[in-house]
Amino acid sequence: MAVYEFVCPKCGRKFELMRPMSEAKKPAKCPKCGSKAQKLISSFGSKTGDSIQAAGKPFRKRTAARAPSSKAKATIQKAGKRKKSAKK
Repeated sequence: MAVYEFVCPKCGRKFELMRPMSEAKKPAKCPKCGSKAQKLISSFGSKTGDSIQAAGKPFRKRTAARAPSSKAKATIQKAGKRKKSAKK
């Protein structure tokens, strides 16, 4: 589901609708006067946890490299074994 912003050309009201992306081009009616609203072009933002991030900015800054998890280590080891067996 995506949030789409609209503005009513008749009364000037701005509003948002949450719709599936398959309905992105479907016209919207103004909740105040009922006339056909125009879709606005807005910037992208996403919610992660308690904060909202604007487009083009990193979601988190890491000060130090994080050690891989045990599952990641197992995957790395399996990949290394496959490479060695392919060279033989």
